[in-house]
Amino acid sequence: MSEESGLQDRDAQEVDRRDEWLRDPQTRFILFRGDRALLETDLPIRPVLITPAEAASQRLDFRDAVHLGVYEAGPLLTVDLGEAADEACEEDLLRGTFRRLRTIQEPVDHATWELLSRASALLAWNRQYAACPVCGSVTIAQNGGTLRVCSNAACGRDHHPRTDPTVIVRVVSGEKCLLGRQPQFAPGLRSVIAGFVEPGETLEGAVRREVEEEVGIVVERVAYLGSQPWPFPMNLMIAFEAHAEDEAIRIDTQELEAADWYTRDRVKEEVSAGALVLPSRKSIARWMIDTWLEDLGD
Repeated sequence: MSEESGLQDRDAQEVDRRDEWLRDPQTRFILFRGDRALLETDLPIRPVLITPAEAASQRLDFRDAVHLGVYEAGPLLTVDLGEAADEACEEDLLRGTFRRLRTIQEPVDHATWELLSRASALLAWNRQYAACPVCGSVTIAQNGGTLRVCSNAACGRDHHPRTDPTVIVRVVSGEKCLLGRQPQFAPGLRSVIAGFVEPGETLEGAVRREVEEEVGIVVERVAYLGSQPWPFPMNLMIAFEAHAEDEAIRIDTQELEAADWYTRDRVKEEVSAGALVLPSRKSIARWMIDTWLEDLGD
């Protein structure tokens, strides 16, 4: 599931060249308004890349832009215009539409998703760490927005971007796959089991614990499948397959409202009838279900 975003590695010695980046005609910007990214109107899903000249023509303030790396010919930065920004610029320069990444239903190639996820997660982290979580003082962005330093000399803590690891598990038994439904899901939607990794826990341990907690099933033969950034706000989805020791389901009603075993034929029939909705095609959850369905050889 994982592919590279096309970004070149950042040079640790050259990450504070903000003024130079803002003047470089090869620089490109990815724009956000809160959790909405500026995306091209036509498919495939891609971010609109704004030039410095376009930014200047709209008087956009990019002093708080976050450096993502080097992309194609020059630096790539991202900036949050804020939800209160002037919507008029959307009509002129922006050759696209601001859309929430979470609500995108169209397929998104892995490299584009990784790029948008990195941008979204770094912007969210900068918003959340504008104040020092230790002493409450204002923090100052450094290293192109990938480090925030507490302005209080008595504290002076460095804060680095965080990633929250989450396991997502395809539980199988013979020719069946377990699909569950959380109360907040859209009507008909079911997916595989997922949950956060707890402190001091291995990924395999998190898989076994989450499955047993949510559906009361003990699993064995835990195998890694892949990973996907999930910027809501800063998660990394780490996918596994696990084999159930038995099929008796005992759901935790605080986590799930339903769970059941599905054969491949049942999934296809219920999807066709509209009784079952699968996760968005951009998600690793959908990839996990689709690859299981394809194992039949259809």
